[in-house]
Amino acid sequence: MSVQNPVITISSSNGSSQAVPGALTHRLATQSAADALGDLENPGASAVSSGISYLDNSLTGNNPAASPGFERGKVAEIWGPAGAGKTAIAFQAAVEALKLGDTVTWLDCSSLLSAARLRVLEHIELPEGKSADALLQDHFRYLAISTFSHLLALVLHPPALFPPTGTTLMVVDGLEALLNPDYPRMPYGNGGRTEQQKWQAGRRYAILGTLVTALSRLAVLHSMAVIVTTGCGSKMRADDGMPAAIGPGLGGSEWENGVWSRVVVFRDFAGRFAGVQKCQGRNLMPLDPTSDVRNAIGFEIDENGLLRPKHTTVDLTSSSPLPVVARPPAKSSSPAKPARKRFYEEIADSDEDADEYGWGEADENAVTTEGLIDEAQTQKETQANDQSNGDAT
Repeated sequence: MSVQNPVITISSSNGSSQAVPGALTHRLATQSAADALGDLENPGASAVSSGISYLDNSLTGNNPAASPGFERGKVAEIWGPAGAGKTAIAFQAAVEALKLGDTVTWLDCSSLLSAARLRVLEHIELPEGKSADALLQDHFRYLAISTFSHLLALVLHPPALFPPTGTTLMVVDGLEALLNPDYPRMPYGNGGRTEQQKWQAGRRYAILGTLVTALSRLAVLHSMAVIVTTGCGSKMRADDGMPAAIGPGLGGSEWENGVWSRVVVFRDFAGRFAGVQKCQGRNLMPLDPTSDVRNAIGFEIDENGLLRPKHTTVDLTSSSPLPVVARPPAKSSSPAKPARKRFYEEIADSDEDADEYGWGEADENAVTTEGLIDEAQTQKETQANDQSNGDAT
């Protein structure tokens, strides 16, 4: 007796032509005329504050029409060395958004967000009828990203409920921690690398371009600000005769075109500082990693974990306590040669007249003795010839 296999029939239905929730689309979300008119009458805040008023005003770039803070619908980058305060600034911006009752989405790519940092909400002014726990439960979405592929899938093909409704800020913390293992930076020299490593190094910039484009699309579709924190990358410049430099961990023309604003965070002897290097899509200084920070803003982290501005007078162009004035280089018609890290030690030429071991005197005595012996032999031969001639006569 034969057993019939079940037959699955796939047929179209009336609902098959409907759009699948969360499907990837390159079009902006449709909106009715009534909703658009309501948004024009009540536009709300068009930027997310960083919690530091001086930093918010610097991000406007002297544009009177721009709102202070991280602009919504754009991607901002915060880079700097470890322990400088990148995550602190990003979390302070999240706190400012939560104070207004907005939703924040936090994507953790490196170390997990500590519970002690979440207790900051206990020391701020919360909306009426809201506790710190209720605010975190309703308006704070946290997601730990394990691999770079997971992050790409999340932003390229977002689920139906990502990001949540009402999100005004999304933070991607420690992006380079996921990018470098899969797509490492191209090392110096091409020796000793496999074909797979060469392919990964070449694909790094293309993948960064795809990621920043997807982040920009999410920012525009959901009218939210996107903050990406990255680390540093070292650059050796021995060919130019200049010392090593530290620059942003992410780079390339694709990434640069997608970033709307950039803030550098660093520490000095006088405390912590933040400087705006790019705002309103325009670079304020050259992209050279050793360029100075001309608009540094001092800040500090109090005992509760909140940021507050700090007024400090310090010369950021030099780490020495006294000002150092460099002399202008001397003009020369010949092209300047690159300086070396260490000069070779020069050995003076030996003096031909100096005789340290007495070998010259021994040579002269030997030559004189040989000359006397030759003269004596010549005289003996001459006398012998004379005697032989006399006997013959």
